[in-house]
Amino acid sequence: MLLERATGLAENLDHYQKLKVAAKAADIVRTRTDQIGKAAALIAKAREAIDRFKAAGVAIEFAPANADDLSEKATTLRAIAAETPVGLADPPFNIAYDFTDRLKGIAIGADTAIREGWRRYIDANSPGGSDEVLDALGKLPQLRDGVIRIRQCRQKIAALAATPPTDPARAIDELRGLVAEHRAAWTALTSDNVPDAVIRFLRACAGEGAQVAALTLEVRNWLESRDLLDSLRIRIG
Repeated sequence: MLLERATGLAENLDHYQKLKVAAKAADIVRTRTDQIGKAAALIAKAREAIDRFKAAGVAIEFAPANADDLSEKATTLRAIAAETPVGLADPPFNIAYDFTDRLKGIAIGADTAIREGWRRYIDANSPGGSDEVLDALGKLPQLRDGVIRIRQCRQKIAALAATPPTDPARAIDELRGLVAEHRAAWTALTSDNVPDAVIRFLRACAGEGAQVAALTLEVRNWLESRDLLDSLRIRIG
């Protein structure tokens, strides 16, 4: 009787150990599944974001590193999961170091590429202009309100460029509206007390830059009489 009980106890312990090992393996598989799921979600989110920006006409320059190698590893993991899910507890490579961490790195790289692409787009489609010229114009009471409007437009454009939008198409429409408002504000910078030649010259300075020929004697004298001449800078090329 004692021997039978001892034998039965040994069998029970062996069964318990197998269950314990299986439970531990199941925990590891759940951990692996969670790791892979989170990394895959980040990649899917990054891809959707890149597609949205490209569809809106914003160029995103991004090429994931080691994409072929990671694709092969993903295929291997899919095969293991389909045939013997418990095999994910002991894969042929380190899932965190060789796979999920690298996928997270790609997602981070995609986010950086989106930010840079969005800033490039804003810079390429924003009005130019010198802050020094605006500072100079802001000293003139008759132009101060217009200068404030221009600065507000520039601040809104800078804020728009700071964070990639979730809806780039809508943000581009907003950018176009701000550019139009900026242009209208410059157009409104007119006054009976400011000669047309001076207005045209200052608008050009605040845009792409004025030609030297535009700095006529009339314009020079007007600027010099108001201590604005030193606010201008000559750029060659």
